[in-house]
Amino acid sequence: MGYDIRNAFQNLARYNARANRELYTILAQLTDKARKRDVGSWFGSIHGVLNHVIITDMNWLKRYRALSPESPVLTDPQLDPPNLSWSHDLHEDFDSLRQTRGFVDAKIRAWFAEFPISRCAEVFQYHDSRGTLRRAAAGAAFEFLFLHQTHHRGQISQILDTLGLPNNFADNAAYLEGPAE
Repeated sequence: MGYDIRNAFQNLARYNARANRELYTILAQLTDKARKRDVGSWFGSIHGVLNHVIITDMNWLKRYRALSPESPVLTDPQLDPPNLSWSHDLHEDFDSLRQTRGFVDAKIRAWFAEFPISRCAEVFQYHDSRGTLRRAAAGAAFEFLFLHQTHHRGQISQILDTLGLPNNFADNAAYLEGPAE
């Protein structure tokens, strides 16, 4: 099995989608009350963390529009829901969260299938969540998207550990053996 570094972001997008599917499968075992219980994390509950990650991912995909304003992947109106805000949850129910997570993961995969790796050093401007104008190299911004999700999946994994719920989602060794679509 060969490896081509040009496919790195596509591989990360594939892994990311798989890890999220496995995470949501595990979380479906919990009651809504357990997912929404305040566990002292930055976003309060598992449900709060899930909402935060989806909102962040949607915001990053919209920021990438500066790199490709005509992209059919990034101009999908579903990336601009009327209730996208840091001040409240995007979804109150788990099934809607799960459905949106799948949609966003599909958009992330499509974006990295579309964006030319040769443009990863390109610098673009965007506004952060506080409205501050920032600049970033495309590749660094792409890495952040995946690192942010990985960080929060680890946070949820720790919460699940305290609940005694097995959660070896997205085992790296199994991932390396080949795609699990």
